[in-house]
Amino acid sequence: MPPASTRFDPRVSGLSQRVKDLAEPQHVYFEKARDVRAEYLDGALHLYRHEDILAVNKHQDILGNGGRGGSFGHDGRLIPLEIDGPDHKKWRRLLDPLFAPKRAQHLEDSIRRLAGELIGEAQKAGGAELYRDFCTPLPCQTFLGLVGAPLADLDFFLEFKEGVIHPKGETTEEIDANMAAAGGKLLEYFNGFLAEKRRRIDKDDDVIAELLRAEVAGEPLAEFDLINILFLLMFAGLDTVTASLSCLITWLGRHPEQRQALVDSPDLLMPAIEELLRFESPVPSGMRYAQRDIDLGDGLVIPEGEQINAFWAAANVDPTYHEDPLRVDFHRERTAHMTFASGVHRCLGSHLARLELRIALQELLVRTPQYEIDLDALAYDNIAVRAVTNLPVVLR
Repeated sequence: MPPASTRFDPRVSGLSQRVKDLAEPQHVYFEKARDVRAEYLDGALHLYRHEDILAVNKHQDILGNGGRGGSFGHDGRLIPLEIDGPDHKKWRRLLDPLFAPKRAQHLEDSIRRLAGELIGEAQKAGGAELYRDFCTPLPCQTFLGLVGAPLADLDFFLEFKEGVIHPKGETTEEIDANMAAAGGKLLEYFNGFLAEKRRRIDKDDDVIAELLRAEVAGEPLAEFDLINILFLLMFAGLDTVTASLSCLITWLGRHPEQRQALVDSPDLLMPAIEELLRFESPVPSGMRYAQRDIDLGDGLVIPEGEQINAFWAAANVDPTYHEDPLRVDFHRERTAHMTFASGVHRCLGSHLARLELRIALQELLVRTPQYEIDLDALAYDNIAVRAVTNLPVVLR
């Protein structure tokens, strides 16, 4: 890993700071994709256009997000995010079935029941701050149940997630130190938890139990590899759906006519979710690394060893690819987006995320279709993950 002072960190980048508190950063990303194909900022090559980022994501000589390891408060390479080539395929063969559509679908009843309970509690109170009272507990409790971690430890996992995804600090060095502290706490937790889990390995039916029973190349998973998998699962599973759900609920609250269209035509919900994921882009960017010189055509060559910051958020509103991208259209014909990345490093949990978003919005629109949000109190964070971190709502 390069020294922290030379390693690009999107949390302290100029562009990220420019959109930090904006309700609609899409205009900034649109202008970048329209006017600037690529540029060097903050020690990395920024890419903004859909076709260039798609080519990078699929290129065999590009390392994945954080491809040099040592990120997110952890010294090892997170599996499969920071693994490439044949080893990446090996790990995806193990992990993809654990998050396949059929596996996720088995959770539908429990997700719907929890969503109904959380909305019911908020309705009794006349309203709620939905980021805290709905967007966080719904996906987090679902995820912990799926992987087999104790719900009683949810607050600990949320503290870890905040320390890694939203670390405090004004400089890269401060951010790295705080992320490392959060990562150290999780490592200590897993050292005890996995020892207990192994004692009931044949009784539990969850992701962690299956990983403990699994073999790769005829051998049980090494403890180090298991930890590298769990680190990734924890911060990915506990944050991105929460952030996405907060963005979608807010957008629909700010656009009551489009929300009513979903109430009147429930079959429109899934296309609407895909369109809103494109527009909102809850994960704005990801890092890639060039192992060779990469020629993207028309004079754009990425030098070997270059750090690349691929802005999914810009690609999703790129006017050279999408027609009228700043208009949200639930009937849009070309719906391809990069919210779950693309290529070999596409999001492992995308099927679960889509299921959770669909059920959460179905329950919300059926139970309280006329909810009203307090526009003046909304708080946005667009840096590491785009989220509406204060979402007060009146439920009718």
